[in-house]
Amino acid sequence: MAGKSRGKGYTGRILLVDLTTRTVETRTLPDELYKKYLMGSGLGARLLMDLGDPTVDPFHPRNPLVIVPGFFTGTTIPGGTRTSFVSRSPLTGIWGEATVGGTWGAEFRCTGHDGLVVLGAASSPVYLWINDDHVEIRPAERLWGKDTYEAGDLLLEETDPKAKVAAIGQAGENLVRIAAVMVEGRHARAAGRTGMGAVMGAKKLKAIVVRGTRGVPVYNPAGLMGWALKKTNEVPAMFGMFTVYGTSGSIETHEERGGLPIKNFQEGHWREGAARISGKTIHERYAVKSSSCSGCPIHCWQHVTIEDGNGVRENVGHNPEYETLGSFGAMLLNDDLPSVIRANELCNRYGLDTISAGNSIAFAIEAFERGLISERDTGGLKLAWGDGEAILAMVEQVAFRKHLGNLLADGSLAASRKIGGDAEKLTITVKGLEFPMHDPRAFWSMGINYATGARGACHLEGLPFIVETGVPMPEFGYNAKLNPRITDGKALLAARMHNLMAIYNGLGMCKFYARAFSPTPLTEALNTLTGWKWTWEDLMKAGDRIFTLKRLYSTRLGVRREDDQLPHRILTQEKRGKEMPNIPPEAFRKMMDEYYQIRGWTPDGLPTAETLSSLDLSERKEVVLA
Repeated sequence: MAGKSRGKGYTGRILLVDLTTRTVETRTLPDELYKKYLMGSGLGARLLMDLGDPTVDPFHPRNPLVIVPGFFTGTTIPGGTRTSFVSRSPLTGIWGEATVGGTWGAEFRCTGHDGLVVLGAASSPVYLWINDDHVEIRPAERLWGKDTYEAGDLLLEETDPKAKVAAIGQAGENLVRIAAVMVEGRHARAAGRTGMGAVMGAKKLKAIVVRGTRGVPVYNPAGLMGWALKKTNEVPAMFGMFTVYGTSGSIETHEERGGLPIKNFQEGHWREGAARISGKTIHERYAVKSSSCSGCPIHCWQHVTIEDGNGVRENVGHNPEYETLGSFGAMLLNDDLPSVIRANELCNRYGLDTISAGNSIAFAIEAFERGLISERDTGGLKLAWGDGEAILAMVEQVAFRKHLGNLLADGSLAASRKIGGDAEKLTITVKGLEFPMHDPRAFWSMGINYATGARGACHLEGLPFIVETGVPMPEFGYNAKLNPRITDGKALLAARMHNLMAIYNGLGMCKFYARAFSPTPLTEALNTLTGWKWTWEDLMKAGDRIFTLKRLYSTRLGVRREDDQLPHRILTQEKRGKEMPNIPPEAFRKMMDEYYQIRGWTPDGLPTAETLSSLDLSERKEVVLA
């Protein structure tokens, strides 16, 4: 273990588990990697780049699954809860990343390890049991075929009731390319995007169960405790209704602004529908108690119950958050709240990304409406907007690859290309990743954010729209609202926020906290944790490096400017019933040109040699595992 900083904020210990050879090793990383890439998906990207073979299929045993909690995960820093799952995406074929909160990551860090790399593939179902330094590969045949709630309960019985479980459901087992990794059973936190659950399924890895009894090493424990306590007391006042309703409380606001996607990104108004499925309505009718991720004072999610067919209240776990209300509500014109809650529960049980699932079903309904598919394709099911029962049936079809669900299980873009005709024009994706519930026609910076995001269309890649609505970022000179539908300055805003959110991933910070923590407080916390003496500019350079490394991973796989495109509907169609035009193609091209110049990329979207040199990146393998 070289370097005096060892043990301050990290241990340097990485677990390597090879499921083919059934071997487990603990390796150490050089200190320099932490200063270059932080942790989370920053360090995860470096490990994936150097330990994997990006030319193999995402389901090939040589495609690693890399799991790394963030620097702040497991500490007292409020919002420091996230863990990154990274691999080559089965959905998009390029850089894949999913992050999750809850308490699993904190528990993993308390085992004394900074990350886990899963290599190879088992010949029959297995799960990992990590109890501090004790690591076992255990048989999981009796768990295969069970949903994440059932598997979670059984695994806690087999291991330790205080352990934390990350598991796949039937969707991951069936190699559904929009499958999620679900953590903590009925608490149902999702590492949802880009198909990481399917990567686990290909490896026959049902679950990773962790129990840790150690703490995260801290350079200045008293200082960090004081800083964290102060912020914990300050933060709730900044979040208003979110402390009561969580993200679901914002659906009416997004509808009013024009940011809520309605009827597969076609319509502009759904005011009454948004009110019927809002967080306030959920809270009043179905919520039983609020909860939070580890150490978070916001308590933004709730346990909910709904009546079964016999009128008996049953616990269905986590409430639908904003993205799920959008994807299974507004996108489908479905204002039947119980069916939205039930769709969320099914996705959590089966292990499905609710964003991609809802998008894909919206695509299917529109394709059915236009005569591109029929009841012959759906197994006799009639698809119609707002039909809650049909929506739930489609969730089942996707998870079990039945009928039309077998096509949608590969994502809406792949399904459209098999259907043919004009079907692809009905899909709303970038690089094959379905859009989240933030229409970029409302905030043009989001168009650049989606087009150039490392994993495809993802609001969390940058969140520039929060700055446009007035959330201050004083280090960048943003202290007031911006005009959301002009081109000036939007490329720079997107690039800055891409770098900042790359930092959030590396630190393991919940991006909800972007409303509260700009680069300066994040740097204060990092320095107190590690003993480093960074400036906020140092931190931002690390974000630039992390974001560029992810781009480099995908350009090795052929990604170029032609892939950084917005879908046909966003560039050519206005939102019906709302004075909100499409993003003009010439305006989009202008912002793209500016973005590439700001990043130091060629006109074709490749980082230049000068840019790589300035960020201390290179094509050579860098990781040295001692």
